[in-house]
Amino acid sequence: MRKMMQDNLNKDELKSRLEKMAEENPNPQISYQEIFSPAFMQKYTNFANIDFFIQNLKLKNFTELEKMNPATLDSFIQKETHFKTWGEMQQAAVNNYMTSLF
Repeated sequence: MRKMMQDNLNKDELKSRLEKMAEENPNPQISYQEIFSPAFMQKYTNFANIDFFIQNLKLKNFTELEKMNPATLDSFIQKETHFKTWGEMQQAAVNNYMTSLF
């Protein structure tokens, strides 16, 4: 019961912080370089930053990742990162970014 109350307080605190952030910046523009920060890339991949990651895939820019064959991209992810899939890597990067805001 006590843990459940603590979880609710944490959720309420998180909600409050997110609402405050939304008020301060109602139209946030977050770049992919912010989500896939150099610190994140260096910790979880074999690349210094997301741009080197993209270059190694022989792509021109980040948006071309969406056009890649998912199996090919996931194979690259498995070889060059700590993740199994592109989706898993994206989720970890977003979680890492959100945690860094607090």
